[in-house]
Amino acid sequence: MSEKMKKEVGQSFLAGSLTSTAGIFIAKLIGLFYIIPFKEIVGQQNMVFFSASYDYYALLLQISGSGIPFAIAALVAKYYAKEDYKTVLLVRRLGTGILMTSGFVMAMFFLLMSGPLASRALGGHNLSAWELGTMQNVFALLALALFIVPILYSYRGYYQGLKEMRAYAGSQVLEQVGRVAFILVASMIGVYVFKMHPSFGAYASVIGTSLGAILAIFYFAYFDTKRNKKLVRLAKKQKREAVSYQIVLKEFLMYAIPFFVTAILGNSQILVNTNLFVSVNQSLGMNHHTATLIYSIIQTNCDKLTSIPQVVASGFSAGIIPFVTAALENQNLRELRKYLMDAFDVTFFFAIPVSSVLFFQSRAVYYIMYGGSELMYGQVALRQAGILAFSSTLTPLITSILLTIRFRKSCIGYLAIGFLVKLISFYPFTALFGYSGAIISSYVSGFTIFFLAFHKISSYSNLHWKILLRRFIKILVISMMMNLPYYAVQMLGVDFSHYSRAVSLILFSGVSIVAIMIYFALTEWTRISQVTFHRSLRTILSRMIRRA
Repeated sequence: MSEKMKKEVGQSFLAGSLTSTAGIFIAKLIGLFYIIPFKEIVGQQNMVFFSASYDYYALLLQISGSGIPFAIAALVAKYYAKEDYKTVLLVRRLGTGILMTSGFVMAMFFLLMSGPLASRALGGHNLSAWELGTMQNVFALLALALFIVPILYSYRGYYQGLKEMRAYAGSQVLEQVGRVAFILVASMIGVYVFKMHPSFGAYASVIGTSLGAILAIFYFAYFDTKRNKKLVRLAKKQKREAVSYQIVLKEFLMYAIPFFVTAILGNSQILVNTNLFVSVNQSLGMNHHTATLIYSIIQTNCDKLTSIPQVVASGFSAGIIPFVTAALENQNLRELRKYLMDAFDVTFFFAIPVSSVLFFQSRAVYYIMYGGSELMYGQVALRQAGILAFSSTLTPLITSILLTIRFRKSCIGYLAIGFLVKLISFYPFTALFGYSGAIISSYVSGFTIFFLAFHKISSYSNLHWKILLRRFIKILVISMMMNLPYYAVQMLGVDFSHYSRAVSLILFSGVSIVAIMIYFALTEWTRISQVTFHRSLRTILSRMIRRA
C-alpha cells in the first residue's frame, strides 16, 4: 500500500479498536440502565417474554447474518490494501444482497414457527392460552427486525473493512439510543396512559429493535454521501478490472460458512439454557413460576451486567478483522503478533476488574440495579455470572482471531468441543449446584474453548504467552485488592441492601471511585498501564484534558 493510502487508513489498531469499544460500551451502558425503568413498567414475571424472545432472535440473527459482515470486512480490507477499489465495491454489493436474502428467509421462518418456538421457550407445560399467545405475538413482531438488522450489518461490515471505526461505533450508539427511547416512551404510554397489560412492554421492545436499526441505517446512508463517493471516484480511475464475481463469491463462502458454523456453536450456551433451563429445574423439583423467574433473572438481568466487560472483546474483535487481514496480506508476522498482544492486554486490563466486582460485590450490584424483590436468587446468579463475564469476554475475541488468521477448521472444532462440554455438564452441574449450575456449565465451556484456541494461536504466531500470563496474574491480584474498600465499608456495618436504591447507588459509587483509584494507581506503579496503552496513564489523562 502506498504511503498516501496508509495515511488515509488513519487510525492505529489500538486507537481504532478502543474507538469501537467506546461506542459499543456506551450502547451497552444505555441498554444496561434502561432495563431498570423498563422492568418497573412490565414487572419481573413479564420479563420472560422479553428475555426468551431475544434468545431466539439472537440465535436466528447470528444464523442469518453471521459470517457475512465478517466476510465483508475481511474482503474489503484485503482488496483495499491492494488498492483494488472496483472489487471493494463489488464485495459491498454482493454482501448486502446476501444479507437481505438471508434476513428475509430467517424472518419468514421465525414468523411461521412462532407458535412451536413460543411453547418451547415457556417450558411447554402448564401454559395458559394468554401466555402462549403473547409470546407468539412477540416472536411475530420480532421477525421484522430479522430482516432489517442484517441490512444494517452490511453497512457496518463495509466500513469496518475500511477501518472507519468511528462510523462503526457511532452507529452502535445511535441504534441503541433510538431503540431505548422508543421502548421506554411507548411502554410508559401504553401501560400508564392507556392502562394496557404490562406485557405490552415486550411488544414495544421488539418494535423498538427494528426502529433503532432503521435509524442507524439512515446514519450510514448519510455517511455514504461523504466517504463512499471518494471510493467510487478511485474505482472509476482504476485501470484494471475487478476480480470476477465467481471468485469473490467463493471467497465469501470461505469466510462466511466457517463463521456461520461458529455462530451456531458459539451460541450453545443460549441454545442449551433456552431449551433446558426451565424443564431441567422443574424435573429437579422447582415449580414452573420460580423456574421462569430465575431464567429471566439469568438471561436478562445478569446478562445485561456481564455484557459490560464483553464490550472490550466486541471492540477488539471488530478491530482485529481489517488490521490482522492487512498484516496477513503483507506477510508481516511481527505486526500480527503486536496486534494480538495489544488485544489480550487491553481485554485483561478492563475485563478482569469489572468481572471481579460482579463476583465479589454481587449482592450490592444486583440490589442497586434491580431491587430486592428477587435478591435471594439474583445475588447467587450474579456471583457466578461474574466469572462467566470474563470467559464470555475471551471467547468471542479468541474465535474472531482464529477465523481471521484462517484457522477455520480448528475454530469450529474447538467450539464443537465447548458445546459438548456445555450440553454434557448442564444437568449434573444444575443437580449439584442448583440453578447456578447452568451458569457454571457456561463458563467451563468458555474456558475450554479459550485454552484450546489460545494454544493454537500462540504456536502459530510465537505469541509471548508467558508475558501475558504474568500480566494476567498481576491484574488479577490488583483487581482483588481494589475490592478491599467495599469490604472495609461492610465491616463498618454498612449493608447496601438496607438502604434505598438511590442512597445505595450514591454510597456504592463513592466506594467505587476509591476502588478505581486504587486499581489505576497499582497498574501504573506496576507499569501494566504503560505496557497496555504504550504510554502512562498520566500522559493519557493530560492529553484528554488538553483536548477538552
